[in-house]
Amino acid sequence: MSSVRQQIIFVTDGIFPFSVGGMQRHSRLLIEALAKTDEVDLIVIHPHTEQQIFKKFDSVTEIVLPFKKPTGQIEYLRSHYRYSKEVYKILIQFPQAVIYSQGLAVWFNIKKVAHRLILNPHGLEPFQVLTVKEKLITTLFRWVHQYLFRYPARVVSLGGRLTGILESQCKVCKERIVELPNAVNLPERSAQEKPQRGFIQFIFVGRFAFNKGIDVLIRAAQQLNNEGWNKQLRYVLVGKGPLYDEFKSKVTDENIELKGGADDDTLFRLYRESDAFILPTLFEGMPTVALEAMSYSLPVIITDTGATLDLAGNENAIVIEKRSVESLKQAIRKFAELTPGERRKMADASFKKVSRNFTWEVVARQHVKLFREFQHD
Repeated sequence: MSSVRQQIIFVTDGIFPFSVGGMQRHSRLLIEALAKTDEVDLIVIHPHTEQQIFKKFDSVTEIVLPFKKPTGQIEYLRSHYRYSKEVYKILIQFPQAVIYSQGLAVWFNIKKVAHRLILNPHGLEPFQVLTVKEKLITTLFRWVHQYLFRYPARVVSLGGRLTGILESQCKVCKERIVELPNAVNLPERSAQEKPQRGFIQFIFVGRFAFNKGIDVLIRAAQQLNNEGWNKQLRYVLVGKGPLYDEFKSKVTDENIELKGGADDDTLFRLYRESDAFILPTLFEGMPTVALEAMSYSLPVIITDTGATLDLAGNENAIVIEKRSVESLKQAIRKFAELTPGERRKMADASFKKVSRNFTWEVVARQHVKLFREFQHD
């Protein structure tokens, strides 16, 4: 490796598609974007044996440390701690490298590498739970995160409300917090207008879990159907998860389609065919699916949580209340009653916002700028 280029150790517990999740997709795309800058040499530590994921990039060296995510909260934390012990053995071999850690990947002996450590905790979900039961379930995760947050030279916030959570609940001082958003790669933009079909299609994309607000979306859609909107509005829900079979068996409305899982090609086709994106989520970081939808020129209907308001402005979005069927109904009606020109204006605003602020090329440059700070610390 060149002695001139800055050396970065990128540590993650999984890389998409070999491990599925928002953080794992973030790891893959950020590593590729950093490699394309041609300004850093990357040592990527990941758990995928017999995989050379980034072999097309000469600036990326991969070190594989086997790790299997278990089920169960306590064993999950134990496995990450054991993984971090093996990670530490690698970190001390490169004493001059800046360390970028995803989630719980750097834990063991964190104090000894803290001066060169950047920690990205992503969505901070344990600090956004709503009920007493949820808070009890996530207690251990909050304790672990609060311990880890004491030490890194920088802690990454995706922006929005997440910065306030780091400052207030996690007690991270402002000077150590750096805001670096999530991002997407832009698709080729079609110059063709959407076909005039006689109905408006909304798309939801996400895991079928309690925190995504899918029950709110389905109840809102069904109530609108009962009010006579069933011919004018259609809903496509993409994703799988623990609640999928339950919803699939109960929802019989012809204009509400549960697609299940979808590969990228199918998902991107559905984005192109839709008119707006709905995410009535209860808590998030900066949802990749919302950025993807915006990159396909979709206006968004979304709750104010995590960093969603960094994406959702007055010009491209309608913000709704959490858990409120009535708020979502009003938003859907409001969008449906816009003129085609007004909807097109919102669509253009979504694409413009993503292309200016949330592409991987832009965000990778922000990371490189952060890495350069460690040359002077």
